[in-house]
Amino acid sequence: MLQQELWEKGVSQDVFLGLSEIPGESDCKNLNLSIQSGELTEYSFKRFCLSYGLSDSMQSKESAAKFLEYMEGRLLAWIHLPIDADPTLLPLIVKIISELGHIVIDPDNMTPIN
Repeated sequence: MLQQELWEKGVSQDVFLGLSEIPGESDCKNLNLSIQSGELTEYSFKRFCLSYGLSDSMQSKESAAKFLEYMEGRLLAWIHLPIDADPTLLPLIVKIISELGHIVIDPDNMTPIN
C-alpha cells in the first residue's frame, strides 16, 4: 500500500520499497550502537530476552531484531533508489512518507531524516 501511495504521488515506478523482516547482522550492529550510545542498555536487552525466552547473546540476530522492534518500532521497508536518481527524489519520498505518518531513518547514523 505504501509503495502504491508513492507511485500515485508521482514517484517513478523504478523506485521501490524493499520489505524485510528477516533478522540480520545489521540488527546486531544497531543493537550494539544503541547500547554504546546509551540509548538502550544491555541490562534491558537481557531482561527482554529472558521474558520472551530468547537468547541473550548480543550476537543473536533474532533477539537483536525483536528487541529493537520492541523498543524502537517496526521496520516497514528499505527505500531503493536507482543509481542515477535525481537528487530531489529522496526528499520527495521522505515528504510523502512523513505525510503518511511514518518516519524515515538514515541507515548510516540511525537518525530520522524527516
